[in-house]
Amino acid sequence: MYAKLGNDEHDRGFVPFTILKKEAIASGPIYLLKIERQDSGKLFKYHPGQYITLRVDKGGVLHHGHYSLLEPYNGQTYTVALKQGNNYDQNSIVSDEIIRKRAVGSTILVSPPAGKFSLVKDGNHHLFISGGIGIASFMALIEELNQQGKLASATVVQCARTDDHAAFAATLHKLLPKEQYVILTRNEPIAKNHLEGKLRPETHVYVSGSEAFLTMAEHALARFNHPKSQIHMKSIEPTLRLLHELEQK
Repeated sequence: MYAKLGNDEHDRGFVPFTILKKEAIASGPIYLLKIERQDSGKLFKYHPGQYITLRVDKGGVLHHGHYSLLEPYNGQTYTVALKQGNNYDQNSIVSDEIIRKRAVGSTILVSPPAGKFSLVKDGNHHLFISGGIGIASFMALIEELNQQGKLASATVVQCARTDDHAAFAATLHKLLPKEQYVILTRNEPIAKNHLEGKLRPETHVYVSGSEAFLTMAEHALARFNHPKSQIHMKSIEPTLRLLHELEQK
């Protein structure tokens, strides 16, 4: 990864960025965070679907959180979403620290974008299924389809605790017609009937959320015998998913 950044030592490791915007956008609470690089160095390029790592110092201990980039590369800023959690995992600790204690104008350390999650090239139909903050993994991908004039190929099933917890709902309602965008709340957990009519033989399915949500979505998809090679999972608890995959080998 770092070899692609060139020979400038200032482009390696963690680089200081300034918080330009911090705004609550949904219950949870979920915040939108926009940041820009402090020095005159280049903004690291990335492809939609990648994430950045944010580092914070809390009580003399360094913590790292991984956050999907919400927009295609614009050369000026990065935008991510933070969800305040229970402080049991790294992302929750980092998110809580930023939400509670880092004001606009504060400095935060950022590592270069990473990750292989992306749209399948030449895919003709895309079904995005998200749980909670998992919707953040898809926003740049959906905007990429929008810029390509291919939104007709996208369907989004967003699962959230309540309608008020559905981050980016206003944006998605503007981009997608009613038949291509569905919000499911805790009163109506995702099941086979919610996916009927949304899966075609050529459909590539992208699922993002907690481990429990991924398991629930996998069970719903299993009813259709959809090819596993066309199902792409992204856990917001990546360490647990990696351990699970290692256990299966």
